[in-house]
Amino acid sequence: MEDQTRQSIGQSYDEGIMQINPNFGQVITDEKGRRFKVNKSLDAIKERWLKERTVIVVFQEEARNLTRGAKEDLIRAYEDGWLARRLVNPEVRRGRVTFEGANVVSYVAKAPEVAAWMVQMATTKLNLRGMDYLVVFRPWMTKTDLKDLRLKEAETNFWIVALRVPLEAFYYLASAVEGLAGEVKHMHPPEVDRSRPKLMNVKFDMEPQARYRVEDMLAVESPKGEIWRVEVATPYTDWCHRCRWYFHTEDRCPRALQLDRPPRQWSNSRLPRQNGPGQSQEAGGAQGVPAQGEGPRPPPRGAPAPDNARSHQVAGTTALGSQGR
Repeated sequence: MEDQTRQSIGQSYDEGIMQINPNFGQVITDEKGRRFKVNKSLDAIKERWLKERTVIVVFQEEARNLTRGAKEDLIRAYEDGWLARRLVNPEVRRGRVTFEGANVVSYVAKAPEVAAWMVQMATTKLNLRGMDYLVVFRPWMTKTDLKDLRLKEAETNFWIVALRVPLEAFYYLASAVEGLAGEVKHMHPPEVDRSRPKLMNVKFDMEPQARYRVEDMLAVESPKGEIWRVEVATPYTDWCHRCRWYFHTEDRCPRALQLDRPPRQWSNSRLPRQNGPGQSQEAGGAQGVPAQGEGPRPPPRGAPAPDNARSHQVAGTTALGSQGR
């Protein structure tokens, strides 16, 4: 049973092939909402598989200031190095990368020996375009363990993010941050893509003692008495993976409150519905045929594929889902 499950897990993470299996879990509805609850014993096997194959890569020092694209380039250059030197089996392919946070990446190796080798190294310097960058390799961690790691790192690598900075306050922002919170070690560019400049969120690397002085709101006063207020997030600020914003978690997400509201009667009204015995078809004739003036309707949701395949290749995506903040 476990061998078959591990093979299925490997196909998912290595090849991007996902199975539809009724044994994976069940749909439940309660006061927390409607969701899919995963089979406990199956998830335990998945966690054991991930521990064997996944390495947590933590970027240190100057590597912390690189863009996400440059950080992934570092990992890919590292792969090219060990493949060229034949440090691992030449048949081993590139692993999968997903960002768990600004400076933390999960790397799913295509072979257990690669993951074990990286963890044994513990730390190394990766070279990219002539520059060496320090990284740390750790065994795979759950989301809870990763959160604890981020909080521990905040004791020595503390940062803040000024959120939705008002236009008038931007010019004074760095000075206000240093005056109110403490020494600014580095200010990150306000945009990832300089070809599309914008003012929005600005991240500052701070000296560690600033974590005792920073507040959730930073205020800047103009000579005319106008107060420009800027919300401030830190590694200790709650983060919601549902709406991808600060100051609350999933269980208190404003979007989750919509589950308590009556469903909109008109949502998906254009989709065809299966008629019961004795019920007339919608205007337009047979089911799935649009009425006059309507465009073509989509096929009924849940209609079987022509080959009745139950495995699906997820093209162009990683099996690990979305990136961290």
